[in-house]
Amino acid sequence: MKRMLMVLLVSVLSGCTSVQYNGSPSAIKDVNYPPVGTEVTAYVGDNMVEKGVIYEEKVLYIKQRVDGALYDIPSKIYPQVGFDDKQDFFSATGVIRGAISDPIEALAVGKEQGSQVCVITTLGGSACYDADYERRGRVSETKNSFQQTLIYSGRVGNKINIGYREFSNNTARPAFNNEVEYDLSESKRIGYKGAQIKVLEADNSSITYKVLKNFPD
Repeated sequence: MKRMLMVLLVSVLSGCTSVQYNGSPSAIKDVNYPPVGTEVTAYVGDNMVEKGVIYEEKVLYIKQRVDGALYDIPSKIYPQVGFDDKQDFFSATGVIRGAISDPIEALAVGKEQGSQVCVITTLGGSACYDADYERRGRVSETKNSFQQTLIYSGRVGNKINIGYREFSNNTARPAFNNEVEYDLSESKRIGYKGAQIKVLEADNSSITYKVLKNFPD
């Protein structure tokens, strides 16, 4: 009976919230590293050259699980599904409802810093909780990000090994990955897919170089 009264009280006090499904504001990040002509040192496993476009979307990261009277919100990342002037709305996939709680539609967080995280129900009610959370960006799952990289893989004798990787939506494309070996006794200038580098110094743990050209647009 006490739990039922609590459910009714939350519905009465919360009013009606209409979840917006207008997506997440996207941020476009141009990646072009390092600047041409700049002397740079990279270590084994580091990216030496990067070029591409990354689309970011907003997500809600719940750092610590919320154990609420009506709903439990596990610690995980919840993608943004929409927004209005006052709140941001996020997917509620993974949120756990109590046995007699209303069905869940979405999560909502006010735009003001320190706002509570609210579980929005299919009836328009909400249950709000204090939570340890962070709004952050991640590579969009709906827009096609693309990035090319050269990775330093070390030196054996006069030869250095460079890895080439292509990433689409933060996932490596295996068919476009390659390992290339260059003999520095033949030339200190190396290139791959239009990117050109002048090697200044290299050993089995690091390489110092200048980028002469990045990957073409």
